[in-house]
Amino acid sequence: MNKRTKLIASSILGIILFLGVSYNYVLNNPVSVTVTASIGTTTSTSTTTSTTTTSTSTTTSTTTTSTSTTTSTTTTIPLLSPQITTTTSTTTTIPTTTTTVEVSPEKDSVTINDNNPVDPVPYEGVYAAFEGFEGENQNLLDSLVQNLPEVYKETLLEKISFINGCHLYGVEMLGECPFGVWDSAGTFKNGDTNADWKLSVWVSNRAFRSNRAFDTLLHESSHAFSYLNRNCVAPDGTNKRQQAQEYFGSEELFADSLVLYFGGDYVFYRETNSLSDAENAYLQEFINLCT
Repeated sequence: MNKRTKLIASSILGIILFLGVSYNYVLNNPVSVTVTASIGTTTSTSTTTSTTTTSTSTTTSTTTTSTSTTTSTTTTIPLLSPQITTTTSTTTTIPTTTTTVEVSPEKDSVTINDNNPVDPVPYEGVYAAFEGFEGENQNLLDSLVQNLPEVYKETLLEKISFINGCHLYGVEMLGECPFGVWDSAGTFKNGDTNADWKLSVWVSNRAFRSNRAFDTLLHESSHAFSYLNRNCVAPDGTNKRQQAQEYFGSEELFADSLVLYFGGDYVFYRETNSLSDAENAYLQEFINLCT
């Protein structure tokens, strides 16, 4: 055996001896690996060795106590006499509302009235969004309103809208733009009601061009004055407005008569532009009673 062979043999023997010693060490010194997992309030510990396995489980329980306190108070009222329970039943009857439209093609006027005893909420704001609003003469119309009779201003100004415009439902009725329209119901072009222009007097540009703006304003304001007094009751218990309509012949004739009473000289429906003494006295009585 030469020197090289002896060296290789010595190396192999050394490796064998190392492995034998290492194996003997592992047998006498086991390796321990510990894994711990914690979820919520429960802890689990597991211990594993190469020769033995030990499992330990630890659970922690947390108790939450909810306290609900209910306080009940009982009040005892001594009864000196038998207890009496009274039930009151109230029945409200809502009257049917009808809308009356009066049209006079030859007189260029349209009147829209309903019999609702409750005033609609008047519109407050800019009229530019209203169907039929014209506006070129709105400022002039506002100044003409200040020339209305004092009793009209006291009655109307806080409730009525005065609009320079061509009322589109009036156009549907007449076939052209009317001089003026009184609209208590807020009437759309198609006849539906409850538009924002409830309680409104309309005076069109056509009335201004014809130099009939104030006459038209006074006439339509007379309708508004009549309407706002529709619940006025005479001493004999009758409705004073209905009585006046019968006395003069119609709502339109009643409005014309009011125009003459307050100094207007143009009427839409009456055949005469003067009042008799009896008519003057009647209108004075109406105004004194209803205002």
